Amino acid sequence: MSYNYLEKLLRPYMKGFNDTEKIIADHFIKLGNEVVNKTLSNLADDTGLSEATIFKFVKKIGYDGFPNFKISVASNFRTMEERKNELAVFSDISKEDSSYTIAQKLVYSNKLALDNLVESLDEKKINQALDLMYGSRALHFFGQGASSVIALDSYHKFLRTGFYCNYIADYHMQLSYATKLGSNDCVFLFSHSGETIETIEVAKILCANHVKIIVLTGNHHTDLVKLSTVAFIVDSEESVFQSETLTSRILYMTIIDILYVALMYHDEAKNKESLEKIRKALVITKKRRPLR
Repeated sequence: MSYNYLEKLLRPYMKGFNDTEKIIADHFIKLGNEVVNKTLSNLADDTGLSEATIFKFVKKIGYDGFPNFKISVASNFRTMEERKNELAVFSDISKEDSSYTIAQKLVYSNKLALDNLVESLDEKKINQALDLMYGSRALHFFGQGASSVIALDSYHKFLRTGFYCNYIADYHMQLSYATKLGSNDCVFLFSHSGETIETIEVAKILCANHVKIIVLTGNHHTDLVKLSTVAFIVDSEESVFQSETLTSRILYMTIIDILYVALMYHDEAKNKESLEKIRKALVITKKRRPLR
């Protein structure tokens, strides 16, 4: 099974395409890897458009020419199994790259992922999540494994707000604590695959207790999404292959940052007071001890 690199490549541009460009984009996605066996003349015949129009399209999505575009497609189409076995799933990194080249490619990959996130952000969904939080007495953050690390970082951030916040790492304690929560609580559940059994079981208890659930995941079609009140789907290359949360981790934290900043400004006076109390309490950690 091939991963459709063209679909991922073209997705960020879709909203800006005119009708003609959408015809070309849809045809490229339909062709998939077969596009590398096509000439401009072939594509013009297929679409009923001119070679110049298709060439301009390729230039618009960032390529110097049609040959460079085909090389990029050919090098990025690999089977799902091949990608699962890679050390990292950044499509254009190879073991021949220098450390600086790897650094450049990773930064670019992160930037591209964030650009894609901007295109996919849903204002209605953001506002729904904020409304759930505004009406809650406390915010709770749960995850397993790598997702637990993201949950902890989120908890540490929201601890600065005027809300009571809670983070639990242990699965058994999450299950136990979930039974104590109710409709006035809002729980963030993190699961990159969306299929983590432990997180789904916690969600079932929360749902039975009418707890408000905000899910961040990389998988649209899971029971976890069905159990959520609001779900943010982080669309990244890794989420398709359920590999380690590399670029997707940055996307999760960006969504959390969006909610955090919006929440801080919702009741600015109360949240500023909370923030100042925390800063005041932490001053003692920055005092220099006298030398003996």
